[in-house]
Amino acid sequence: MNQHIDLIYFWSSLVLVALPLGVFSWLTYLVVNAYRRDLRAARKNPR
Repeated sequence: MNQHIDLIYFWSSLVLVALPLGVFSWLTYLVVNAYRRDLRAARKNPR
């Protein structure tokens, strides 16, 4: 095979792995921050 095609396959496989990991990590970070913010608000204003 051509060397350039192998390089394209390599980079595309890295993108296919890194992009979902980055997106799900970012979403998890947002959810955890929202959860902690709600816990702090509940501690300040107990019902």
